[in-house]
Amino acid sequence: MVISLSPELVQELPPDPATRSEVLALGLQQWRIRQALEAYRQGEGTLAYAAQRAGISIRQIIPLAYAYGLTPKVDAAWLSEELSLDQAALL
Repeated sequence: MVISLSPELVQELPPDPATRSEVLALGLQQWRIRQALEAYRQGEGTLAYAAQRAGISIRQIIPLAYAYGLTPKVDAAWLSEELSLDQAALL
């Protein structure tokens, strides 16, 4: 696969192929998270579903949702213990 990039972006990429792959993987992960949180913002499923869609845990997506300007329905006690399926369904 060939990906077209602007000359400016090419200049910012690390020269090492393994590091470039890591940059691409990190970017894709961030893109999936943003897509999942935007879908959650628009009412498409629960926050637990958004976490699954993004490929991360519910514990990881909760602070990201806040950073994205969302206020998920989270009980602070849920963050210190294992989250049950019933609790996740409320998110």
